[in-house]
Amino acid sequence: MKILHVSESLIGGLASYLEEIIPHQTAQFGADNVVLLVPAAQREHIASLNGCAIETYHRTGRNLSSMLALGSAIRQSIQRHDPDVVHLHSSIAGGMGRLVIAGMRRKPHVVYCAHCWAFDRPEQTFATRFWMALERMLTRRADAIVSISPHEEEVLRRARFPLAKTRLIVSGMQDLVHGQTAQRGAAKRVGPWRLLFVGRLDRQKGVDLLLREYELLKQKRASLSLVGSKIVNSSRLVVPPEVHVSGWVPRETLPALFEEYDAIIMPSRWEGMPLLAIEALRSGRILICSNHGAFPHFIQDGVNGILIDIATTGWLGKALKVLEHSDLAAMSAAARTTYLAMFAPDRMNQGLIELYESLVKRPRLQSEATATPRDRLPVPERVVHSTAMGRDRHGSGQLDTLERPAG
Repeated sequence: MKILHVSESLIGGLASYLEEIIPHQTAQFGADNVVLLVPAAQREHIASLNGCAIETYHRTGRNLSSMLALGSAIRQSIQRHDPDVVHLHSSIAGGMGRLVIAGMRRKPHVVYCAHCWAFDRPEQTFATRFWMALERMLTRRADAIVSISPHEEEVLRRARFPLAKTRLIVSGMQDLVHGQTAQRGAAKRVGPWRLLFVGRLDRQKGVDLLLREYELLKQKRASLSLVGSKIVNSSRLVVPPEVHVSGWVPRETLPALFEEYDAIIMPSRWEGMPLLAIEALRSGRILICSNHGAFPHFIQDGVNGILIDIATTGWLGKALKVLEHSDLAAMSAAARTTYLAMFAPDRMNQGLIELYESLVKRPRLQSEATATPRDRLPVPERVVHSTAMGRDRHGSGQLDTLERPAG
């Protein structure tokens, strides 16, 4: 079986997701039978994937020229490799890929995973209704749609999607390797609570709400560090001078970084299934997270984390008050237990393999006779990644869109 994975952007959790599933698939099908198509400027984000074929296309942003380049690259990759299954990741690749494949004579089976639906937002606007209608229309162009959390299943059910095509395959993650320890108890705290935010500094992740809440706290009650950069939004963030801000860090350094903080904070406005949350649970870290999206499906308030209502003012102060009156060691141990019970990767990887195999048993939409030798393009020299390229998948994480208040 040959699989082609397509991604329009690797920034953030999608690179982590691919790092979890690709090694299993190359072991199952062989390195030559698993191909990735990704933006050229983001190849280093999956530098650890040194055993599979990686093809790239030119992307300058989310603009028309980049989308057309993606569509052309998808078509050429399919013609070169003749995959049995094309797995499309996220909405842009999912939309462009399904449109391109619909116009091809010999069609591979199509698996689509949104990794967070564009219309899954607390407020319903013209834009969310448009995306819902477009995604519902495009479901006919996919053989299977992967939901990465029970929350996403609920979203599709409410939006009246054809659930016969959906498959719930909850995201998972490999456990910590030798030399990394799951921190079952919070490190001994001296002074203010130490809070860490890791992720895109965009509206979806609620970093603006976090900064607003942080300024409402009594002085020195907590310290705050932000790790990440802005990706989607162009609006400026005003960051208090006492908040430490850095760019993205290599993924393998996160367990050690987590140990320096009392809690990981995720005030997202919407989420499909954030892999950063799984990484925090895996390390036994306490999560302070929004009561929106997927979080309520695996966080029990006051037991293995703290749920916050980001629609109210003062939620950060209330969360700190819960921490002050909680058994932190017990909460940390419960977080680790949640990871082991819900997010070990075996079910995810086996679920994807079984899905691919079930699709390949079906006949393709066009017969083999319609594919002529002219449909095949020469295979370019394969790009093989070396771990020597470095692991900072997120680049330098420039913060030129952030502002510090004057004075």
